[in-house]
Amino acid sequence: MRESQPACRPVRAHRLAAIALMLCGLSASTLPAQIRGRPARRAPDAGWWLSGGAAAVVLNTIADGATRSTWTFGTDPRWQMRGTLEKALDEATTIGVSAGYGVIDLTLVPFAAAAGAAPPAPTVAICDTTCAAQTQLWSLMGQFRSGGGAGFYTLFEAAGGVTAFRGMQQRDSGTPLGPDKGQVDLTGTLGAGFAYGLSSSLHVSLVQEFGMGWHATADLPDGVGRTWRARTTRASLRLGFGARR
Repeated sequence: MRESQPACRPVRAHRLAAIALMLCGLSASTLPAQIRGRPARRAPDAGWWLSGGAAAVVLNTIADGATRSTWTFGTDPRWQMRGTLEKALDEATTIGVSAGYGVIDLTLVPFAAAAGAAPPAPTVAICDTTCAAQTQLWSLMGQFRSGGGAGFYTLFEAAGGVTAFRGMQQRDSGTPLGPDKGQVDLTGTLGAGFAYGLSSSLHVSLVQEFGMGWHATADLPDGVGRTWRARTTRASLRLGFGARR
């Protein structure tokens, strides 16, 4: 019995060597297969984007001939709700329309009459003295947007259209002020910011925007400008849908 033990040891050694060779062969064949495997399929690019959010608007003073007063908005932001509908041109570029609405407070300060001249007879309801007022702030613009990707990314926006001040009235009494149709001003904006993609079709963004508007020149005193400026900080949630073709 003792003489058979040396013969068993080479057999066991050969078996272990064979098993080791088999394991090496399996690992060598599966590793290239994993490397050459197809990557995860990318989600299709969104063909359309829908966004909604809030905008904090800081407006400078506006000279208005219809109410013969200067509109003062103060330094506190005025809040406006804003949404967009955009068509994707490629992975990072969209064109579309934006719309905004808010009810904001302002103060009307009547123009000072020229020395020795009587003020013209008003054709619409105006403030005889400084009065607190309220108006609807509307905006409708065409928009171009560039910027997109996964994770954090920067973006640029440009827009042009109109801003309307409608339904102006005294804040306490509700007395209408100015013309019934309100005032509609041509407006242009430029903005930049950053965004984060929570997924391929859900993004959050924060934009700092600067705009300029052109008010009506009718009945403005000599030397009074018609332009006004706005600074806006916007936060929005963007949702992509539909495959881009």
